[in-house]
Amino acid sequence: MRRIATWLLVAAVVALGVAAGVDALRGNAETAREVVEPRAEQAVVARRPAAEPLEGARSDLRAAGVTGVLTYADEDCRLHSVTLPDLEPYPAPQGEACTFAATVGNELVVGDASSSRDGVPTQRCRQGWVELVMADGALYARARGACGVTWRPDGTPTFLRGGEVMQFARCAGDGLGTYPVRCSRRLVSHADLAREFRRASWAGVRLAVEEVLWLSETRFAAVVGARRGRVTDHVLAVFEGRRLVHLPGFGYEALSRLRPSPSGAYVAARIGPAGIAVVDRDGRPVRPAIRTGGALTWSPDERWIAEATADGIYVFRADERNPAILHVPIVARDLVWR
Repeated sequence: MRRIATWLLVAAVVALGVAAGVDALRGNAETAREVVEPRAEQAVVARRPAAEPLEGARSDLRAAGVTGVLTYADEDCRLHSVTLPDLEPYPAPQGEACTFAATVGNELVVGDASSSRDGVPTQRCRQGWVELVMADGALYARARGACGVTWRPDGTPTFLRGGEVMQFARCAGDGLGTYPVRCSRRLVSHADLAREFRRASWAGVRLAVEEVLWLSETRFAAVVGARRGRVTDHVLAVFEGRRLVHLPGFGYEALSRLRPSPSGAYVAARIGPAGIAVVDRDGRPVRPAIRTGGALTWSPDERWIAEATADGIYVFRADERNPAILHVPIVARDLVWR
């Protein structure tokens, strides 16, 4: 199984390239949507004898010039950090986490994304209400909506309600010093979704935004559910205000866990239980979908990508179409590179 998983990964990453000219992708064969399958024989996987897996990985990473600190959650959700290229232990964040979250300014936070950090309110959900609570216990904002507050880069909190993107707002007559903020306004409505997706030939479907990741004050990536009858496709889309930046022509069977690159130039999303899709900040696919990975992270300079799979972590150049693949024998649920 280890060898099969390895070659599946090799087949998935051969056509890698952060160029916006990659052809539009579609979902996998089980859902009758076409997938662009790269050719496996062009990639070279750097592997070492099983007797020296870590030493071989160190040697390969060192030769490639890979540096930084990799923090990851293991199979039991314990947190670890190692240096690159030496894979030596490094002080890890406290606590446990199975996945990492993007919060204020799209900064990746290890652990519970709802916790108050540096004056950022804690989010709390009660009986259909979403609340923001300051570190001193004072209620900052309250509105009906779904859990999962996301922040713009300037720290403005937004949230989802009924598949629409909302923002906390002051009620008419409230002054600037009035707390809590008790009203809200729509940033993207159902009518906006219907109009924009109709331009992309998505007619006759029920649309709902399920996840948001802000890339700037006005631009955000979103997972949009498109339901037709009993079947729901998920679309990875980018909006500028209320309008789609790029018209998506295909969907996936499931998308979640939006993840930005360090500069916000790219966005990744998890496909189903094991797979990754990547688009640029204009919503254009930049690589074929990977069908084996569970999580992905970029190096701080965005030159390298590390991908967590059941067979370990694979590291490869983000700017090469046929990259050599470096294998690190560490199994991780999620990871972040700093």
